[in-house]
Amino acid sequence: MEAQVFASAVDPADYHLGPGDVLQCRFWTSDQSYYPVVSSDEILIVSHVGAFSTHGKTLADLRDEVYKKAADLFQRFANDKARKESSSSQTPLSLSLYQPRRIYVKVQGDVMLPSGFALLASTRADVAVDLANKPPADAGAGRDQAQERQMRNEREQHQRIESAFGKREAEPASQRNITISHSDGSMERLDLVRYGGTHDPKASPLLREGDVIYVPFRDVTAGVIGVYGAVRAPGEFEFVEGDSLSSSIKYAFGPTAQAELDHVELTRALSEGDPKTEVYDLRAISAGQAPDVPLMRGDRVILRGKREKMHAAVVAVRGEVVQPGVFPIDDGVTHISDVIREAGGLTPSAYARAGRVLRHGHTEQLTAGSQEEVLRASRLANLTVEDTSSYLRQTEMRQTDLVVDLDRVLAKGDKSADIPLSDGDEIFIPERPTTVYVYGFVRRSGYVPFEPGASLSYYIAQAGGYAEGSVQSKTVVVKVGTKAWMDPGNTLIEAGDEIYVPREPAVPADVKQNQTTALVAMFAAIGGLLLNVYLYVLKKP
Repeated sequence: MEAQVFASAVDPADYHLGPGDVLQCRFWTSDQSYYPVVSSDEILIVSHVGAFSTHGKTLADLRDEVYKKAADLFQRFANDKARKESSSSQTPLSLSLYQPRRIYVKVQGDVMLPSGFALLASTRADVAVDLANKPPADAGAGRDQAQERQMRNEREQHQRIESAFGKREAEPASQRNITISHSDGSMERLDLVRYGGTHDPKASPLLREGDVIYVPFRDVTAGVIGVYGAVRAPGEFEFVEGDSLSSSIKYAFGPTAQAELDHVELTRALSEGDPKTEVYDLRAISAGQAPDVPLMRGDRVILRGKREKMHAAVVAVRGEVVQPGVFPIDDGVTHISDVIREAGGLTPSAYARAGRVLRHGHTEQLTAGSQEEVLRASRLANLTVEDTSSYLRQTEMRQTDLVVDLDRVLAKGDKSADIPLSDGDEIFIPERPTTVYVYGFVRRSGYVPFEPGASLSYYIAQAGGYAEGSVQSKTVVVKVGTKAWMDPGNTLIEAGDEIYVPREPAVPADVKQNQTTALVAMFAAIGGLLLNVYLYVLKKP
């Protein structure tokens, strides 16, 4: 018989029996084994013992029933007291899982290929999610031809949507709030972060027939916890109620050999005033000599290294780099180019010219999220394109950008433009734009495809021309990187730039007439005053 593949050992208390499970039953009195199968109506027949219902039972539940009945039968046929005493302390048989059945489960939500999968009942939920995020060529194992046709149809539909509307820009999928709906109406939660760091079997339950796994979008309002410093995989993780200091360090795959376990810093932001930092002894917590510390959203855990002499600081890198994330730095020493190198460098679609460095400071949140996340959180997604653009510009003006030319630093390798970073800084590298946004007093505000070397008149024409009431001479180009307002005659229009056309001031029709009347009256009053002065001088002896 072909050997089965198991992701982990099967705990009898967690494994729910079902039709098709093959068990091994061994009678110790005869040294014989046979292999009963759970029937389609969920009945298991154990020879010489009886029939047992497996509906809703785990392997441990069934084993207890079989052992109890077998022990009673064995005692009933015992002939002497010695045999009774020996049999009362042990069962005459053993029952174990020999071959798990095959089951069908579905994975839906924010995965690469939502679909159904035929798996063994000994498979944990994390494996199914992993399969749903595999490329099509790798995820085909275990599916029949009908499933493959369904997958092809779904891929073609996604391609048609992307060709019409572009690729979806959304927050990453949740790693810790994945739900598993069982056919009996009960639900469990899959926590990939917790299972990966702690191997807690409850964080990735065993699957059953008809399970539906749903992977939601990550809730950006739920908050994060950060683990930095001398750990194997520093970074930020979704916050879930029940997280603790010791478990968060396991999420980062544990401390390094250089970590000072008796000096773990926990920094917590307060509603008022500066953040509060406490120091804990991880050794004492792990040994049960000190209580574990519950975490709250926004907490930052830092393990100092034994050789570390400077403050443990971190920066966030988002956008078009090979490995976005959070990276430890030496505050005031590590430069921008050093961090980008640690992040694997820029991707081919990176646009360093429009890159930004934001200085949040150690008391602020590390990342404000993408522009789409800002809009969703602020309930502004239903605004017009012009209003949205105006809001985003004002938001960018509020942020504390560092004055740095990332194109000189990263694309041209100019060391003189490279600057040291501070704790809490954020580097954002956007994707190379392909449009120029034209708005203001034009006939059709919107995005115009970028044409290298094209003049202002080209973009105005694409926007339908100037609208009545526009002030053409005051048209400005808002540069993509610096947001500086430039005269179109003194700058080259680049991809990602914005062109703004202002309007004439709205002046009521009678304003000029009133202004003229006021001026005439003022000059008449001045003339009368001068005439009176002149006459007074003449009359004076």
